Amino acid sequence: MEIKELYLKGRKSFEENGFECPGIETRAILARSLDTDPLEFYAHPERRVNPERTEAFEKLLRRRLAGEPLAYVTGEREFCSRPFVVTRDVLIPRPETETLAELAIETAGRMKNPRILDLGTGSGCLAVTLSLEARGCEVFASDVSAAALSVARRNARTHGARVRFVRSDLLGSFAKSSFDMIISNPPYVSEAEYAELSPQIRRYEPRMALLGGKDGLACIRKIAAAAGTTLREGGFLLLEIGASQAESAERVVRENGFSDVRFGVDISGVKRVVKAIWKK
Repeated sequence: MEIKELYLKGRKSFEENGFECPGIETRAILARSLDTDPLEFYAHPERRVNPERTEAFEKLLRRRLAGEPLAYVTGEREFCSRPFVVTRDVLIPRPETETLAELAIETAGRMKNPRILDLGTGSGCLAVTLSLEARGCEVFASDVSAAALSVARRNARTHGARVRFVRSDLLGSFAKSSFDMIISNPPYVSEAEYAELSPQIRRYEPRMALLGGKDGLACIRKIAAAAGTTLREGGFLLLEIGASQAESAERVVRENGFSDVRFGVDISGVKRVVKAIWKK
């Protein structure tokens, strides 16, 4: 088959199944299955595709039509203008997490050679971005999942980022007063919210990376309670939070000895990051 025939087949399939952006979906899957730049489609639409590549395209097409997220189908998602490998072992990076990355970079820029820990790193998108964008910082990244750490290490190698990876359940593997900043995109979806998530998310994305207990604050409480022993005096804690959790998250960090609580807002003006200072 020719490239244009595969494109038309994919676009028609997405249109018939009610996908909002059939052209974008098809181009992404073509790029993955043909291992080429989408510009190649436009330059040589008549190019014939061998049977192996055609079969690869059709396999990816079936996965996407069955509801699997596009990022898992293609194995990639962009974060802060860089491509990151993603598998079903890690959460798909989302735009709101870029708010956390931007605030962490800004905060690190006011510090001298800060030691930063990305807690629950997943794909490593935060740790890698901090390592590349915050000059002079020393970045550590942890996760309880060995599979997630494997993905994160791969992304660090791809982008040439210097990150030290440690397998750890929250802060259990780290010494006292060892960091100037702790950042995390913890599980913060409540049980009620999780039940209302799309089947696509509940079926494919790791439950442990999303579900934050009955009220969504279970992991945030654990981190806030333990972070003070790991942060140095005047160190920062930055946590991504749910769209309606600003007030409750502020209460949690203050109850655990943090002060000067501020928030990072997303492009819609919603408070999505809580930032606080540790003072003994």
